[in-house]
Formats: sequence, C-alpha cells, structure tokens
Amino acid sequence: MAEDDESGDDGGELRLDRGSLKKFVKLARSKGLTFAFCPAAGKDEPLFAIHRRKKPDMLGKMARKEAEQTKYACGTMTVEGKVLVLACDRQVPGMDKKLAKMLRQMKVPLEVRVTGPEGEEA
Repeated sequence: MAEDDESGDDGGELRLDRGSLKKFVKLARSKGLTFAFCPAAGKDEPLFAIHRRKKPDMLGKMARKEAEQTKYACGTMTVEGKVLVLACDRQVPGMDKKLAKMLRQMKVPLEVRVTGPEGEEA
C-alpha cells in the first residue's frame, strides 16, 4: 500500500498548477480539504499543497520537507463564495498576504481569511 501515495492526487509532487488548484477550489466549496503552506525564503515561490485524505500535520511535514523550509502552516480549507477560509491547526506569520499574492499570480480570484483551530480570526 506504500505505492498508493505515489499514485494519489498529488502525483508525488505537492506543488499545484493553476488547473489543479481550480479543481480543488471547486471541490472545497462542498467539503473541507486539508492544506499545507510553506512560505518561501527570498525570491522563491511559496508552496501551497492540498489533499483530499491526508491528515493536515502529515501533509505539512511533507510540504516542509519538499520546500526545504522550517516553518509551515496546516489545517483544513473551505471556500465560501469568493473567500478561501483556512482553519489552521498551525500558522505562520503573514500567511494570508503571501497566499493571496500567490493566488493573484495564478489568476485565481479569491480573498483569504485565516482562522485558528477554534474558529477565531487570526
């Protein structure tokens, strides 16, 4: 069953292209999905990974390893209208602005709202 991870949604690589991001956004309108976010160091692009079944912490650790960073955020995401709502188990500072900039560059017009694990605004 270890081979199942390679043939899953992420195809072994966690970075999303515009098409797969739009697919996940459409799916997140009806149910919550797990996400992981690693901010970029310097001029690099941040890593935003989404998965249907993996646990947030496990996905976060995988994203941190792929991005070769020490900080990461993880949790569940939903889409309400034109707002991407991230319920974070773990957060990084400035995540909402960095993610909003990345979404604008990918031409996915969503506002970003980050909440904590109990639903309070972060």
